Amino acid sequence: MTKVTIHKTGDKIVGFIIDGHTGFANFGEDIVCASLSLLSVTAINSLNIVAGIDEKDMNYKINDELGYLKVRTNKINDKSDVIYNTFLVGIQLLIENYSDYITLITEEV
Repeated sequence: MTKVTIHKTGDKIVGFIIDGHTGFANFGEDIVCASLSLLSVTAINSLNIVAGIDEKDMNYKINDELGYLKVRTNKINDKSDVIYNTFLVGIQLLIENYSDYITLITEEV
């Protein structure tokens, strides 16, 4: 199961963690894992390209073997808020169909 943790400061999302493999299917065939990967990579790239957050203002750690990704932005703006909330909507929609494989929590940081 994959645990997705949304990090918020007040009402603003400032990062997220994706931890663990979904276990939906074998490596290379897991559509739930692929969906999570697509959402997270798109969010990271959009924070940089669309929201204009420089890579030095983003902290992220990736461990593919463990199925771990941690993202945190030191700066936020209106565009990053939309990107993070769009990421959250994508996760919530995945959970509607794959709740046995993904959990979602929110933490204040």
